[in-house]
Amino acid sequence: MNLSELFMKIAKEMKNDHFFGIPGSGVPLDLMDSGKNIDLHFINVAHESTAAIAAGTYGLIKESAGLCLGVKGVGAGNLAGGAANAYFERMPVVCVCETTPNYSYENEMVQHADHKGLMKSVTKSMLTLSKDNPSQLIRDAFNTSIDGMPGPVLIDFPSDMGLIEAEDTKYKPTEKIIKSPGRYDSEITNTTTLINNSKKPMILIGDGVRKDKAMTQVVNFAEKIGAGVLSTMKARGVFPENHERWVGVSTAYGEGNNSRPNILTSGSDLIILIGADQMMTHVPWPKGEINTVEIISSQESKTLSSDPKEICKGNIREIVQMLMDSKEKTGWKIDEINQIYKNTDSRFSRPDNAIFAVQDIIEISKEILPKDGLLFTETGAFIALLENTWKFDDPLKYFGTSGGRTMGLMIPSYIGGSLATNNEIPLIGIGADGSTLMRLGEFETIKRSNLKWPIIIINDAALGTMKYRQGFRGYDDYGLDLEMVDFAGVAKSCGLNGETANNPEDFRKVLRTSFNSEVTTVIDARIDARIYQDNFGGTIGD
Repeated sequence: MNLSELFMKIAKEMKNDHFFGIPGSGVPLDLMDSGKNIDLHFINVAHESTAAIAAGTYGLIKESAGLCLGVKGVGAGNLAGGAANAYFERMPVVCVCETTPNYSYENEMVQHADHKGLMKSVTKSMLTLSKDNPSQLIRDAFNTSIDGMPGPVLIDFPSDMGLIEAEDTKYKPTEKIIKSPGRYDSEITNTTTLINNSKKPMILIGDGVRKDKAMTQVVNFAEKIGAGVLSTMKARGVFPENHERWVGVSTAYGEGNNSRPNILTSGSDLIILIGADQMMTHVPWPKGEINTVEIISSQESKTLSSDPKEICKGNIREIVQMLMDSKEKTGWKIDEINQIYKNTDSRFSRPDNAIFAVQDIIEISKEILPKDGLLFTETGAFIALLENTWKFDDPLKYFGTSGGRTMGLMIPSYIGGSLATNNEIPLIGIGADGSTLMRLGEFETIKRSNLKWPIIIINDAALGTMKYRQGFRGYDDYGLDLEMVDFAGVAKSCGLNGETANNPEDFRKVLRTSFNSEVTTVIDARIDARIYQDNFGGTIGD
């Protein structure tokens, strides 16, 4: 077989039935043809950054690594933006870029660029294909992307190598030494002592709990020690959010009474971080002010806490099982946790003076999306409402922005998620107008890919989050208003269904109908803009 055929054979073994990108005339066409012959289908997107995000979501759902493609130079530069998103969102994706042949690397100028220089800060590994055991390198790339903290891996594919003969050799995975904590390890002993001496412990759950298959153990542990529980942004549903001990989503360390996570943190005398990831906080944690314990897998090297009293590193499931020897305690009483909710509920309630509010969109979407459905979203003035009023009891049901906390994520993730589930699992995409304007070209991709689930665009004709922050800082209202775009009309021009909703009744009707359609319906939800923007501060605790 040739090298392109070998590459796609391995990608297919890694659970890929689709890959994403924008092609060029050389290696990309070789890869596309090789994939087509084994039912690994190419999805031509409108922008390479979409390709990386869609492939990353695809890999996350498939519990593998997705695959995306870019041509050399400008294509690789565009792909780097998507790789950055995948890096911050901890998405597993292999990014393949055609590159200049080795023999002319120093002389070629046309679209020639240092891809590794472009991507070095947002990739886990960077490799160049050669004739020397390419099958080992390709499999290493996929496994590196998945292993530990998921993330992008770059493979440069020289343009003169697509059709050379290549052998599929036996794979020799790199041996990993994973520490299994002994029964009497000092870390376990010291951590148990800290837990036993605490009166009100708090647990912060990270996605490492899911990866180490420790979800049941962590629930039992939280119940035994009476912990109040927060989840990181990436770990939605890893701890059941309807559990009586779950309080909210942590986006940064904070104290005081202005948000649910802050109230729980302020009242706790020990924070136990389990499988948490440093990327899942917006600001550095304080040093010398809080008692923390970190429980992380052996692959992790960075912690949320600046100065943990103890670090237990190894298999999270085994560690938590050993910590079950801790004393049973009341800790946070359920009445106290319920009071935290009562003290903050008003921040998330529907504004009385609104005709059409974002709270309506969330409540109606929760009502209509089937129980096994998936939610894809991104940042926006609605994000804290989603984190506090829509609960998930299983992981990989909520796909939002975590470490990146960025715009333009929902539509690419929606594309990757729809294809990863063969368009069979009901889902909703919820985004905002500014973010959608970044991805309008993908409406055509959605139509061509025969996707069918609804997309909701919260339309306030502005960058609502930033407008609130602008006013909060006392600045003039400047530079953040948008034209009122007819997103329903744009959708129709690409062959999709398009509907506009100006009130809850119309929204409920079109959303319910959209789930019976074989074509994606884009719902332009025109909420009360000023109320929406002003409401944002309360939801984040300002």
